[in-house]
Amino acid sequence: MLKSCTEDDARHIADLAKTARQARDRILSEVAEDKFGEPRPARGEHDPASGIGLQPLPPDHPARLALERALASFSDEARWELQALVWIGRGDYGAGQWENAVSTASTSAGASAQALADTADLHEQITKGLYEIRTSPKGAAPQSS
Repeated sequence: MLKSCTEDDARHIADLAKTARQARDRILSEVAEDKFGEPRPARGEHDPASGIGLQPLPPDHPARLALERALASFSDEARWELQALVWIGRGDYGAGQWENAVSTASTSAGASAQALADTADLHEQITKGLYEIRTSPKGAAPQSS
């Protein structure tokens, strides 16, 4: 499935994203939850900062710069594949819809280096996407419900 982006490349980006996320979380750990302007949900998602991506990291933070540089060094096709992995990891596409996800990513602004770098859960989504495409039969048609 992966052609322009190797699994090792994707794992490297996921590791850089994890480091950037941890740096962001350290900065936000000092901010009281009520400062985000939303009540704490009864259950489910308890990270009100997840929607702000990596914005709290200064643009010159070493973890953010490393992630942005690595993503910028990828070809467009490799970034499209990373975006497809993100969507599969997030559940927007199934592993059997790989070609469709890559095709959609090729026309999406979300597959830019900057947009990918701003994804707060990039590590988790790439990791889940890799798992999904590895455990799915190659070229399998999506399951219908």
